[in-house]
Amino acid sequence: VLRGELGFRGYVVSDCGAIRDFHANHEVTRDYAESAALAVNSGCQLNCGKAYQYLKEAFDRGLVEEETITEAVEMLFEARFRLGMFDEDCEYNAIPYSVVDCEKHRALNRRMAQESIVLLKNDGLLPLKRGQSIAVIGPNADSKVALLGNYNGTPARYSTLLRGLQDGSGCKVRYAEGCRLYKEPRGAVEQMLNEAILAASAADTVILCVGLDPTMEGEQSDKYNTGASGDKIDLALPKVQIELIEAIAALKKPTVLVNVSGSCVDLSYADEHFSSVLQCFYPGAEGGNALCDILFGDTSPSGRLPVTFYRSVDDLPPFTDYSMENRTYKFFNGTPVYPFGHGLTYSEIQEAWVDENTVELKNCGSFDTDYTVLKFEYVPHKNLCGFRKVHLKAGEALRVVFDESNPL
Repeated sequence: VLRGELGFRGYVVSDCGAIRDFHANHEVTRDYAESAALAVNSGCQLNCGKAYQYLKEAFDRGLVEEETITEAVEMLFEARFRLGMFDEDCEYNAIPYSVVDCEKHRALNRRMAQESIVLLKNDGLLPLKRGQSIAVIGPNADSKVALLGNYNGTPARYSTLLRGLQDGSGCKVRYAEGCRLYKEPRGAVEQMLNEAILAASAADTVILCVGLDPTMEGEQSDKYNTGASGDKIDLALPKVQIELIEAIAALKKPTVLVNVSGSCVDLSYADEHFSSVLQCFYPGAEGGNALCDILFGDTSPSGRLPVTFYRSVDDLPPFTDYSMENRTYKFFNGTPVYPFGHGLTYSEIQEAWVDENTVELKNCGSFDTDYTVLKFEYVPHKNLCGFRKVHLKAGEALRVVFDESNPL
């Protein structure tokens, strides 16, 4: 399928340690030589790990043919030749270090962050007006860790959510952490909560920045979910954050809840009690500037949810149930808080489907905005089978035709 139907010309690489897992954990092979042979015979040309050091032993034991190994090596060298790694004038060697973290890169980072932010709910509070006073509250408000997810580099500058609003909002900004991400600091819980309540009470609008960070949803073992090997036990936010959220909600202030996470959390309480809800994911080094752009209408939000936001794990089958029944947007039978593909803009976009491949769009609002058309099929179940991103100026109409051979 990969090389024949899709015409893939590159090479396949394993996850780190995955081939060792064949014998060490999955027990489908007995040793390194068998694992290496199984992988390369199945079309995995490159191993992240040391398993392929045993390919000579695998060959000597008759587990893999020399031609199979040669073909894999040729694919790897072809990629290196195509990259120009053996050319004296390789274009990549000519890229100076000065381009790293340059203005062009930061501008791209900011744009990507803008486009990834998803407006989940808005009762008219957003976009905000400049010149007012705002309270920026929450454990993720001034967190660098929450910007970067993981497997990341180190930016020269960080625009945390707080910093972006301080630099670009034109508002008087008050800040209070409110609580820690999940720990309850000894003797400081009440003090931190009171600081948040005071800041929120004195402001016209509250920006409440909560959620997770990579220390709470990492790969395999992390600090927060060590007992579950990094898997989340439930979808609830930590207790200290729930207490902060409920305390701010009790003030009845115009509030925007900004959730930072790489995965679904239960946002049902926020949806019921706050004027606006935003999903920020892990937005990168320019995340704060991008959030400010969205909140104050310099850019209309255009992101769509790539996952379903459920209310509770009680709505889902046990984790040990490997069937797809009642899982993902395709098979889920319940009512999510926010469905897969959900995402609002500051304008009103009308979709009129002419036929299964053609849709007429019209921007009936007053904002220019990016907009992503999602094409679903419902046989035998709901399937996303195409999407197209367009830009619509206020009042503009546009026809989008999906080519079945190229749905993007």
